[in-house]
Amino acid sequence: MSNFKYINYPEIGDVLFEKSKKAKRVIISFKSPSIIRVAVPRFITLRKAESCVYQKLDWIKKQQIKYSKKVNAAGLTSMVSTAEKLKLINRVEYLANKHGFTYGKVTLRKMKTRWGSCTHLNNISLNIGLIALTDELMDYVILHELVHTKVKNHSKEFWDELGGIIYNPKSFNRELRKNYGL
Repeated sequence: MSNFKYINYPEIGDVLFEKSKKAKRVIISFKSPSIIRVAVPRFITLRKAESCVYQKLDWIKKQQIKYSKKVNAAGLTSMVSTAEKLKLINRVEYLANKHGFTYGKVTLRKMKTRWGSCTHLNNISLNIGLIALTDELMDYVILHELVHTKVKNHSKEFWDELGGIIYNPKSFNRELRKNYGL
C-alpha cells in the first residue's frame, strides 16, 4: 500500500486509509460526517484495516449521525440576525445582574473550537453558534464564562461556584460535548 488509499463503502461512503508511523493500532476518526480517516500502523496490512472497518460499520454509521447533528457554528454566522445577537448580549447582562457578576465587554464571534471564553480583563467572547442551542445550554455557557470573571480556571472552586447557580453544571458540560461539540 502507498501512504494512502480511498475505499468506498456503500453504507458509509469513502474511507481514507492512511499509513501512520505514530499509530499503534487501527484508529478510525471523523473530520466531518462524510470524511472518515483510518490510521493504519506500519505493521498492519490494508486487508486487516479493512476488516476492522467492516466490523465497526454500525458504530461508524451511528457516529456519522451524531456528528451531523452537531452545530456548525461557522455556517450559522451569516444567518444570525441583529435581533438574535442582541438576545445574546441582553442575556449576558441579565444573568450578570441577577447573579452579581461584573464583566468588561461582550464580543460575539465565529469560533471553531469553543463556545465561549473570558480574558484576564473579564472581557467575554461568545460563539455566535449559541443561538442554535436551547436556552438552558445558552445560559449554561454564559454563566460558565461569567463565573470565570471570579475564578480563572476549572478548579473545584470554579465548579462549586457554578454549581451554586446551576444545578449539576457538569451535566450541561457533558451534553454540550456529546450533542453539540465543535
